[in-house]
Amino acid sequence: MRIELERHVCQGHGVCQMTAPNLFTLSDEDGLAIQPSNPIAPESQDEGRLAVASCPERSLRVIEE
Repeated sequence: MRIELERHVCQGHGVCQMTAPNLFTLSDEDGLAIQPSNPIAPESQDEGRLAVASCPERSLRVIEE
């Protein structure tokens, strides 16, 4: 699976990083999420799905491969 970030929708709440710190970081420049490395490792997929579901702006989506 992959996670796609629509960065222009992100508002920098940081919920993705709090929920999945191994997958997401926030930019030091603007505080917005940075696109995670893809594909997502099998052992991190549940954490990634939770981060996607928790995003208040819905700027993330899961793409199953």
